Amino acid sequence: MIDAHCHSLTRDWTHVDAPAGPSWRRCFTEGDDPRVLAEVPALLGYRRFLAALADRLDAPRDEAALVSARDALARADPAGYLRRLLTDAGVERLLVDTGFDGPAALPLPDLARLAGLPVDEIVRIESVAEAVLRDGVDAARFADAVEERLEAAVAGGAVGFKSVAAYRVGLSLPAPSPGEARRAIDRLDRAAHGRRLADPVVVALVVWRAVAVAARHRLPLQFHTGFGDPDVTLPTADPALLTPLLRDRRAEGCPVVLLHCYPYVREAAYLAATYPDTYLDLSLTLPLAAPGAARLVAEALAMCPATRLIAASDGHSYPEMHWWGAVVWRRALSDALDREVAGLDPAAAVAVAAGVLGGNARRLHRLERSPAERGTLDA
Repeated sequence: MIDAHCHSLTRDWTHVDAPAGPSWRRCFTEGDDPRVLAEVPALLGYRRFLAALADRLDAPRDEAALVSARDALARADPAGYLRRLLTDAGVERLLVDTGFDGPAALPLPDLARLAGLPVDEIVRIESVAEAVLRDGVDAARFADAVEERLEAAVAGGAVGFKSVAAYRVGLSLPAPSPGEARRAIDRLDRAAHGRRLADPVVVALVVWRAVAVAARHRLPLQFHTGFGDPDVTLPTADPALLTPLLRDRRAEGCPVVLLHCYPYVREAAYLAATYPDTYLDLSLTLPLAAPGAARLVAEALAMCPATRLIAASDGHSYPEMHWWGAVVWRRALSDALDREVAGLDPAAAVAVAAGVLGGNARRLHRLERSPAERGTLDA
């Protein structure tokens, strides 16, 4: 499996025990209120995770006892523990969005060394724009500076881009005119937006500049869609709102990946079935909704071509999240192919699974090419 959308570990990932409950509880809910975190043990998906990890580590299923055993293993041999989990899940490569957790995240070279696997960067475009704002680039140069930095990221080996516009302004992203963009940038409070860019015109401008770079290199642009942190207003994160972008000729040659999608899995599957170079990812959805994972995969495959479905964990902070995302994907895909795609013979089912778990991502992100080749413009 290629984990086509995930994040790095926290620097202190070998320790999850905490007075209010293990810190990995926050990975099983998008809520951040302590009262919500306290109820994570009541989630059926979390109970499945504890049982599966306890069986894998030959440890007790009780949460506290499992955490104690886990921390002992991780501290005794961090690299060995991490590789044990990734090997068990069949993960062979990690594509990491570096816009999450900031300085608290383990740098990619350190992650690659510990994991013993190839680790590639997915560049979060809003983080690039925020860095440009912090650097005080003149308004007239802002958009060009963002594009130049995205180009530099590709030259440095990045294998794709990601947008969190859904969190900031929603997914209605009409391309602004040069005048609209210049006026919006002039109005910005640079200090505030250097920390968190949330102007709808400027975010749309950044998205369209990223589309241009992605199209030149035939590298994908991932969009967070559907549920997420409490600052998401769910109706504005419906992937169907990206329809004008998918239809726009200026986006030709830019593969788009619709990340997560819940509860809009059917809408995303329709888009992937209708528009060229549009892909569907169920990371975050499957590990959090593990009891319904097979149904969600079947729902996606009911309309989305199998060649457009991408597997990923959206794992972050702790290696168990990458492991659990991969395990749930394998189980759900197996169930969906066994129960819902009865017309496939075993060889065809294996071919579908191989594509979803890795082949589609390998082709989409052009992973067969060297970093230097990915940084070269297509003829």
